[in-house]
Amino acid sequence: MPATVQNVTGDSDKHSSDTTAVQFYNDHVFSAGGDGKVKVWTKDLRLVKELTPHEAYIYAMAIDSKGQLYTSSCDGTIKCLTNPFTSDECKELLKCKDEIECLFVDPKDNLYSGDDKGIITQWINHRIKYKFNVVEQVRSMAIQNNIIYSIRDNDLTVTEIIEGSASGRFMTKASIPGRYPVRLCGGCSEDGVYKNVAILTRDGLGITMIRNSKQEQYPVTWTKENAHNMIINAMNAKDEYLYTAGYGGIIKQWSELDAKEPKLNGDVVLGSNGICINAIAIGADKTHVYAGCSDGSLQLVEFGITRLLLTQIPFYKEVVIMSFSCDHCGYDNNEIQPGGEIAPKGIEIRTEIVTPRDLNRRVVKSDFSSIRIKEIDFEIPTGSQKGEVTTVEGIIDRVVRGLDQDQPVRRIQHPEAAEQIDTFISKLQTLKELDRPFTLTISDISGNSFVENPNAPHKDPASTISYFQRTKEQNHILGIFTHEEVADKPGNDVVEESSKLETVPEEVDSLLKPIHEGAWPLEELQGEVLQFQTNCPDCAAPCDTNMKVTTVPHFKEVVIMATVCDNCGLRTNEVKPGGGIEEQGVKIEVTVRGRIDFARDVLKSESCSLHIRELECEVGAGALGGRFTTIEGLLTAIREQLVESTGMFMDSNDAETKERMDKFFGQLDAAIDGNKQLTIVMDDPTGNSYVQSLNDDGTPDTALRIIRYHRSHEQNEELGLNDMKTENYGEEETIEETENKEDC
Repeated sequence: MPATVQNVTGDSDKHSSDTTAVQFYNDHVFSAGGDGKVKVWTKDLRLVKELTPHEAYIYAMAIDSKGQLYTSSCDGTIKCLTNPFTSDECKELLKCKDEIECLFVDPKDNLYSGDDKGIITQWINHRIKYKFNVVEQVRSMAIQNNIIYSIRDNDLTVTEIIEGSASGRFMTKASIPGRYPVRLCGGCSEDGVYKNVAILTRDGLGITMIRNSKQEQYPVTWTKENAHNMIINAMNAKDEYLYTAGYGGIIKQWSELDAKEPKLNGDVVLGSNGICINAIAIGADKTHVYAGCSDGSLQLVEFGITRLLLTQIPFYKEVVIMSFSCDHCGYDNNEIQPGGEIAPKGIEIRTEIVTPRDLNRRVVKSDFSSIRIKEIDFEIPTGSQKGEVTTVEGIIDRVVRGLDQDQPVRRIQHPEAAEQIDTFISKLQTLKELDRPFTLTISDISGNSFVENPNAPHKDPASTISYFQRTKEQNHILGIFTHEEVADKPGNDVVEESSKLETVPEEVDSLLKPIHEGAWPLEELQGEVLQFQTNCPDCAAPCDTNMKVTTVPHFKEVVIMATVCDNCGLRTNEVKPGGGIEEQGVKIEVTVRGRIDFARDVLKSESCSLHIRELECEVGAGALGGRFTTIEGLLTAIREQLVESTGMFMDSNDAETKERMDKFFGQLDAAIDGNKQLTIVMDDPTGNSYVQSLNDDGTPDTALRIIRYHRSHEQNEELGLNDMKTENYGEEETIEETENKEDC
């Protein structure tokens, strides 16, 4: 959860010594310091009033529901500021030789004080009622009903006041190892009983959570060791949040206090590394924290609220959508992070923006996306913005806001640069007026970006999608490394040592045993189902993948792979061509007349795109993957894919889009039921797709048309064939070596 310092008291207003105690009451903040002063601030830290109840170091401060402020000092006194807002009246309740280091006001406005001799004193209407000797020095305490929680450095003592006792009898109920401070936290019942009690571990670095239950004898529910790197000095809680702070100037926010382990939502560092936070108070909003620091300052820290949603977007896999909002300043933000695996290829989406409807296209962009508008020579480089769900217009608006935010200062310091930026902002604003079309290009090396097709399920005439292989450097940016790149290179001593080891035969040492020539004929390999271990892509549980090489009649060899996960029930199948890329691409047109054509076997490779003429529906090459199925199975898969791909924005679609989608799915369902004739066109530039003919006697199948064609240069480039050389590939190297020798 992001946290920011919203305000800091000025040097002229802050305490001249440590800020030792902080309280929040009635939209005001009270701070006490080592200078003996009490300062009254507004909630945004404007100084309202200054009081001097003591001439020495103030240890503690507490406030009751009437606004009476109590302070204790090393001078052995307890003072009461009866109305610190309007009056300087200061009433002395006690003067002694003991050091009173702790004050607490319970919900009934009773005051409790604790000193260095282990004496806890209960005050009612400014008069001493009872005294309890808990033996150990009281540095921090909390009271609810008739239970007192007191602590110093070794143990939390739980003391029960015997109700109805005129002399103030008490009984120790529990002793739990820990260190001050102590805070009641979690939800509170109607009778004023909190769910939990929080203390620190004895080393002062961790947090211990105790269930506040006398019947269960106050069990420890969890301990968070090393919650901070340095000693924790202050702790406070409100509702579901617990805040901790101390040396190092770090404030941390924790939640899920009733779970087996707390969740760290966020943290913030105040000032320099040498600062220490002595006390914290929580404002009217549970995400606002006031911190009293060792430099005498008082700082307001704001923890915003971030909401997370894990969802799945087709063509974008799983994503985590994060929404952040701040009620104090109104700032909000949303980000998107990939929740699944990185796509095997990068993606480039070029969309021509012509109409206002194009400005409303929904866009999903990842952290690794770069955006370019060539008409104004503008580019947002990779990594400069967080991933988000937005629109085309939203992309432009975000850029305008980013450029305009520092313009007032820039106009004073660098007027020429500010004028150039103003001119460019005008160009960006003009784009939204659509005086002329412009092209938005999104290039994403992770392959995890998406632009909505407003014409779905029909082809998007304004968008062009292409995929590319990532370079080695781009893989490194994504954190993808080969085994050779991450393997430790042995030193010379290791190499020498390994050379002395006895050589182990390859047949014994290898995990996968080599197949000797003639030991396993190809005919046996085709009839054998091979199995290898892998992890389930959904739940990551260990499972097996079965693989078999088979021959499709009248076609070629293919490799069929199937995975079944016993843990989550996932079933996947995939088909890979057994041979290489064919010399020519293939376009297959099959007329689906009804049930007779549903049983045709279909082999679709990963590079094959589909088009249904009657429905004006086009499915890209990478949408369905490689699969071996039937015509009926192919139509069903298309329907499922389209339902998922349009489901992302289904709820926010307009009436026209919903009507068009309903009509399309109605026609597709009619075709799947055998009540509508369709023509399916499969276009595979690799030539590795196949549709079964219904005529086995060699006569032409009138419902099946196969066209072979020569690939274009662009298709060869996308397949990586233009730079591929399979013959005489050593000649160029020889020629280069000869030329280098001649140059020398």
